[in-house]
Order: sequence, then structure tokens, then C-alpha cells
Amino acid sequence: MGEKFYIFALMFELIIDEKKYGKSVILKDVHIQLSQNGMYGFFGKNGQGKTTLFHCILGFTGFQGRVLFENQKLKSLDVAWIPTEPDLYEYLTIKEFMDFYAVNCGKKQADLDASLFDLDTSKLIKECSTGMKKKTYINAVLQIDDYKIYVFDEPFNGLDIEANYLLLRHLQKLAQTHIVLVSSHIIEIILPYLNHCYFIDNAKVTKYANEDLLKNFSVND
Repeated sequence: MGEKFYIFALMFELIIDEKKYGKSVILKDVHIQLSQNGMYGFFGKNGQGKTTLFHCILGFTGFQGRVLFENQKLKSLDVAWIPTEPDLYEYLTIKEFMDFYAVNCGKKQADLDASLFDLDTSKLIKECSTGMKKKTYINAVLQIDDYKIYVFDEPFNGLDIEANYLLLRHLQKLAQTHIVLVSSHIIEIILPYLNHCYFIDNAKVTKYANEDLLKNFSVND
């Protein structure tokens, strides 16, 4: 019998030949290929380039390289983005902010039934705690159902324990049908649910099997 060759279609490909801020090289020779939906973790100490890598994917910053989804240039509107500390318009109510976000994404109004967290939507954002503001932003993003990729930068920061586990369960659900990229310092909680993970250090991105990450690194600052 002749030798069989298997071709795996790439859903997502990120190539960063080099990303610099001024004369400082932040990321170099990065090549990430993902062939299936799932949850993928990005770890590293503060300042090593996790957020910069996400900004490259989102098109927020220029770099030498490319980002492809199903062999086409990835559009920023196809990517859901949850930053560590989202900015919200403080003189809007939660409902008004969600409507604003929905309209900017081409929807007529907010889909409150898609909310992950139960909030008083009549409350002014300036009156909300840090955790409530983050819940508001996450609710606003998750109401949109046509993203191709979800990017969460430290999504558990600022949330209470119950909200963290509710979000983690939702990430697992999203990962069944989408590519979900997550950075987090809460490694032990999220690690069992990752397809695999990447460690960023000294401008390099190294892929690790989940069981090997904690054996080789201590990433707590």
C-alpha cells in the first residue's frame, strides 16, 4: 500500500516575524497554527507581550507578519475582545451601554437574553463597582453571536468567585464552536480546560503540553 498523506486545514494562523516598540523587540519569530476549535491559553510574566500579541491579532498595532482565519486575512470585526480593564461610558446606564455596543456591531438593540451575568440594567455605570463594570462589558460582547474568534485578556481579574466559575463554564461552551484565546494568571483553574498552551518569555512564544507548563515555569509575579 502506498504511503498516506493527511492534510490538516488550518483554521487560524498567526505569524509575527517581529513586533517592536521603538527599538525594543517585544515579539519575534512567532508562529502559531490552530486547526480546530478549542480554548488556548497564553501565559507569562507581566510585560512579556501577552497583550501585545492579542493586539496584533486584533489589528490594534502594526507588526511584521500576518493573521489568517481559514486562509483569509482576519478582520478585526470578526474578533470578540475582552480586555483586562475595559473602558465604558460612565454616564450611560448598563442597558444604554449594551445598546450602544450592539448598534456598533450592526444590531438594532441589546439582546438582554444573551447576558451571562444578571445585572440591574437601569444602573448608571459610574455607580458600578469594578467587577460590575467588567460584567457589563462581558455581557455586551457576548450578546453578539457572529464572532469567529474570542480573545480574553485576563478575563477573571476583578470578578468574584461565583462569576469566575460562571465565565469559565461559558468559555468551555464557546470553545466547542469557536477558537477561544485566553491569557490568565489563574493557571491552575483554567489549565485543565485548555487544548494546549503557550508561554511568552523574552520575545519568544513556546508551545507546551498542559501538564508540562507548571513543571517548567513559575509565572506568578
